Amino acid sequence: MIKSSIRASMRPQRGSDVHPLKWAFEQGSALGFDGLELCTHAGRWGQFSTWMTPEIRQGIKELAQQYNMAVFSLSTDWAWEYAIFFPNYKDWKKGVEFMAEDAKLAKELGAHTILLHFGDAKGTWDEAKALLKDVAQAGEEYGVRFGFEANIWANTTGFGGMDSLIRMVDEIGSPYFGVYLHTAWPRGQGRGGGFPLHEEIEMCGERLVQAMHSSSLVDGRVEIDWPKAFAAMKKYFPNGAYTFEVSWDTVAESKKVLDEMLAKYW
Repeated sequence: MIKSSIRASMRPQRGSDVHPLKWAFEQGSALGFDGLELCTHAGRWGQFSTWMTPEIRQGIKELAQQYNMAVFSLSTDWAWEYAIFFPNYKDWKKGVEFMAEDAKLAKELGAHTILLHFGDAKGTWDEAKALLKDVAQAGEEYGVRFGFEANIWANTTGFGGMDSLIRMVDEIGSPYFGVYLHTAWPRGQGRGGGFPLHEEIEMCGERLVQAMHSSSLVDGRVEIDWPKAFAAMKKYFPNGAYTFEVSWDTVAESKKVLDEMLAKYW
């Protein structure tokens, strides 16, 4: 069965010995989540993976065990800042090295998936392809699968929507690079999330990585045919992490919807 997850970032406090991710495990456990998606940010206090000390890494593993939760995925949120200083793909060699560091961290924490993107950077198809081949190689080295988030691809690369991302995945031809979905129908119509969830899952098939984002399920912006979506998930996302990109203050209502649909249709 799919797992429930929520995005979380480090919250370091100067002068405090409390682990900067403890808050997320405490609150996530109380809300009944199975695990987290760890967002890596630029800068020391954002706990960019290259700054993350062995003590911080070990602390995450201990918290996961203590609260019986997992870190299913990482999200390369630092790429937005990186793209400000390096807006062209030709200057992303170091950025790909940082993604390899994230893959190393993911392996250490037991995460199976990394969400990637290039922020607002631009370049040619072949430049993007070369970078993504190196990303896939890093994934293979550490046994972690990278997924390019579909709506970010459509909104930033200039290459087109889901069809073009699927084409890129096929050209890369690596099991360590795929598509990371975000439930965005009908709000995302015409963009990366331009189709109902069950159709996107079927379009991606085996290209689908085992984590996906969900917007709020209670504000009317997302429509999901749950029986059809779950039927598709059972084929291509059977143990994946359904990850809420929703405010922690309001996510309880959305998680309740997911739990009810799982109980009714899974």
